[in-house]
This record gives sequence, C-alpha cells and structure tokens, in this order.
Amino acid sequence: MIRWRKSPDEEPLRKLGEAIAGLQSEMSRALRDGFQELRRQNGELRQELGGGLGGRLGELHEELRELRGALSLVREDVAATRRENEALRQELRAACREAAEGRTGPRKAGRTTRNALLAPPAHAAAEAGPAAEPEADEATPGQRLERAAGVGAAELVCHRDSWAFIVEQAARNAHFRVPGEVSAGDDGRTRVIVSGRSLMAILTALDAVRHQGPGGDPGDCALATKFYERIAEVVDTVRPDGGEGEGQAARGRERQRTVIVIDDRPGPP
Repeated sequence: MIRWRKSPDEEPLRKLGEAIAGLQSEMSRALRDGFQELRRQNGELRQELGGGLGGRLGELHEELRELRGALSLVREDVAATRRENEALRQELRAACREAAEGRTGPRKAGRTTRNALLAPPAHAAAEAGPAAEPEADEATPGQRLERAAGVGAAELVCHRDSWAFIVEQAARNAHFRVPGEVSAGDDGRTRVIVSGRSLMAILTALDAVRHQGPGGDPGDCALATKFYERIAEVVDTVRPDGGEGEGQAARGRERQRTVIVIDDRPGPP
C-alpha cells in the first residue's frame, strides 16, 4: 500500500490561506459596518434637510401672505387716489364753467378752485363798498378769459426778463403753449406772438400769483399784478371780428393785430 507524505511546503500554504480568509472576513465586516454607518448618516441628513426646508418654506409662505396684504392696501390707496383725482377734475370743470359764465360762488371748504382764484380779494370788495360797480367796459374775470380765448394771435412786447417770468408762471397751466419764435431787439425787448389759448393761460396764472395772499413773495405779486393789468387793459377792448353793427366798411378793412406792450416810459416833464 502506497502512502502519500505531506510536502514540507504545504504548511505555509495552509497558513497563508487561513490568513487570506481571515482578512476577507474582516474586510467584509468593515464594509458592512461602513455601509450601515453611511445609511445612518444619510437618514440623519434627510431629516435635517427636511426639517430645515420645511421651516424655511413656512417662513416664505408667511412673508408671501404679508406681501399680498400690503399689495392689497396699496391697491386700495391707488383706487382712493383715483377717485379723489376724478372728483377734483369734476370740480375744476364746474369751476371753469362758472368762471366762463361770469358767476362766482362759494366752493367746498378746503379746496382751491380756479373760480376762487379769479375772484377779487375780500378786502378789496370791502374797501370798494356796496355801491362800487365795475365800469361799463371792464369785463369780469370770466368774460376776460372768454375774450382772451377768442384772440387769434396777440403780439406781446416786453423785456426778455419779463417774458421769462410770464413763462415761468404760465408753464404750469395746461393751456399754455411756448411760442416757436421769440424775436429780441437790441434794447432787450422781445416780441412774442401768443395764441388766445396761451393768453388765457397767462391771465389765469398771473391772477393766481397776485392773489396768493400774505405768504407770497412781494416781488412776484408786484410783477404779476402789473403784467395782469396791462394784458387785461388790452383784452377788455377786443371784440369779435366782422360782427353785426360794425358796417360794411369795418368788415372790409383789415383789422389790426392785438398788441400788448409792457414797457413803462418816463412821462413829460
């Protein structure tokens, strides 16, 4: 019978195989523990992210509700402002109609209207007395505006500084139009052709400045009063062109252009 004898190299090989098996077992266990730790950490991260995002989303929803409430209040304020502006426009239209018809009357307290601006100061009426009446040719403020509106083109002659003051005051009026050409002379005087619509705006603006009360600038009041009176003197004399009663000769001849001169000169010695 033949017996196999172990080779002297089999023992190291066996030990090496056992070491490899033990190493594989340890590696498997380490990997398994590592995966479990990763799963645990992943779960914790999900919980943290879920809780943080949920809280932040709640805060964003709350801020959005507050913004919507603020936007609703702004819309209500805008709607109220529009209603007030429309009421002011209607009141101004009514005041303009009354001023055009030459009527004056009390308006709603706390509102400044064109009719109030066109009315004479109370102290002037008191000084004039109950028997004081306007002259035959003197027009009321409303009639003066109507006559100014009927002027096709008026030539305004004044110093360029005076014209700059008139433009500064009348530019805020919706009916004022800046003339396209302004001719200046060597003596500093300018000649400007203004329409009746602009003339009406100039009268309205100057009348408002001269009636602005004690709190106004005295220089502005003096300029506005002087310019208004000079323009009013000429506007009160205008009449419709070619009206009845003027005769055939008046209708046939060329009418003179309306000329307004603001230039005081020394009187005779």
